[in-house]
Parts: sequence; C-alpha cells; structure tokens
Amino acid sequence: MMIADLSYLENICENELILGGALLALTASASVGTGSTLAITDVEIKNKGKVTKATGIGTALALGTNPLADVDVYYLGFDKVKIKVGSGKGEDYAFETLKIKAMDLPN
Repeated sequence: MMIADLSYLENICENELILGGALLALTASASVGTGSTLAITDVEIKNKGKVTKATGIGTALALGTNPLADVDVYYLGFDKVKIKVGSGKGEDYAFETLKIKAMDLPN
C-alpha cells in the first residue's frame, strides 16, 4: 500500500509538550490487641491561578493492649513542603498526628 499525500498529518516535532502535576496522599493506621482505635485523614488541594496549594492532616490513636499508631505522607511534584509530626506512646496508648502544607509554583 502506498500513500501519496501525507501533508495532512501533524508534525510532532513542532509541538511543545507540557507535563505537570502534584500528588499528596496521607494514610493513617492504628491497631490494638484489645481496645479502641481511630484513624482519620483529610487532604485538600486547591488551584489558584497557576499555583497549586495543598494541606493535609492525619491522626491515628490506639487505646488498649499492644497499641500501634502510624501516619504516613506521600507527596510528589511540590516545590515547597512543610511537615509537622507529633507522637506519643505509653503502656496502653499510642498516637501520632501529622500536618502538611505544600505549594507547587509555576516554572
């Protein structure tokens, strides 16, 4: 098969490819042998013009025997990131809190 006229096809080399994006994820987990647990996360991402701002909070609380509490954060593509972590552990309790603020600026 021979195609005689290819002028209608687009030349890919003349296009400019723009890739971008930002990711923010929080996970919270709490476990006990016997007792109560609480695990909460909240993430909010807003675009204001060309700037992406994100905030997140995660809390894990374990009350009972063999308590474990953990909050993890995953982020990608942000230019500025601030993270604050608080935690504590005792014989019958464990807790961890995490707060994050992130900003992706235009390049």
